[in-house]
Amino acid sequence: MMKFRLLLFVMMFTGVVTNAQEGVKFEDLTFKEALAKAKAENKLVFMDCYTSWCGPCKKMLNTVFVQKEAGDFFNPRFVNIKYDMEKGEGIELAKQFNVKSFPTFFIIRPDGSIQHKVGGAGSLNSFLGWVERGLHEETSLDFLNKQYEKGTMNKRQLLDYYWVLLCAGEKEKSKVVLEVLKGKLDDHDRLQADYWFLTEGQPYGSSGFNFVTTHYSEFKRNVGEEKIHDYLLKNFHKVLDNEFERKGGADKKAMKNLFNQISKEWSSMDWVPDARLQNKLKLLGACVAEDSKQIVSCLEFGLDKQLVPKWNYDLWVMLSTLDFVNVKEGKVDSKRILALKTRIQGYFANSPSILKRLDPYFEKFN
Repeated sequence: MMKFRLLLFVMMFTGVVTNAQEGVKFEDLTFKEALAKAKAENKLVFMDCYTSWCGPCKKMLNTVFVQKEAGDFFNPRFVNIKYDMEKGEGIELAKQFNVKSFPTFFIIRPDGSIQHKVGGAGSLNSFLGWVERGLHEETSLDFLNKQYEKGTMNKRQLLDYYWVLLCAGEKEKSKVVLEVLKGKLDDHDRLQADYWFLTEGQPYGSSGFNFVTTHYSEFKRNVGEEKIHDYLLKNFHKVLDNEFERKGGADKKAMKNLFNQISKEWSSMDWVPDARLQNKLKLLGACVAEDSKQIVSCLEFGLDKQLVPKWNYDLWVMLSTLDFVNVKEGKVDSKRILALKTRIQGYFANSPSILKRLDPYFEKFN
């Protein structure tokens, strides 16, 4: 047994060592020595700027750079060096290269000039993609900086420059470049997948959202049906949830206008939302019509735990519509409403805090 354990330990240790040997080979060189070696071997210098307390730095070193694929990419192309920016030579290098966040990585020419910069940690595949941009002059940070200063960049170059700046951690400058890019785009550009990131964060009612609803077919074709579907779902859910949560302060006229507007948008797009969202719009219509029986029917359907992915949140949103129910009309039995409470209590039998929150919603039906 002792021999088996020893053999297992040796095999595990050998595997770790082998994996490390196959990864990125960081050399113990001064910065000046690294430049000289890069010149002699016709390579570039890859410099990892880290600190001892930086979690993402450790993640890159221990999970990304140790991989064979990383070694296969970096070792033939670079003289790889790394310095703690708070110790030894790293202190001066941090000043020289204006390193303010960690980790920061540089691709440096043998003459000591910066060709490219990457900031932050990432997966191996994404990181290799950003480093590889720095190997090609037309997509390297230094080249794009110079082109931008000339004021001759086209839309494609501005888009590349924006992403390179963002990846380099140059957030403020990336914002400036993005505004310049936006000023050059026309409607045809905005419909393309490359520029979807400009629209996907815009909320319901914004010019960007309205642009999607009026060009739904083109977006679906260019960007992909799943992405557009998810975008519409998220925004329609949010605007309906916000309307329900206004409860007693709700403006019936505004609710009716919203109901009509959403119905019109769905029809014009020929878009089919999921059952959960369809039920919410139906619930809004019932609140507008003050149809207590229909409200309860929608709640019975919508509070099905199997139907709702984010059920705990939807629970409170939908229960807020009980404010619109009037049992005095005689069109709905209070027992039917209290049955909803019983069902929900069954869902959360082991959650006293949630059970306690239920009471105020059902008080007037007891």
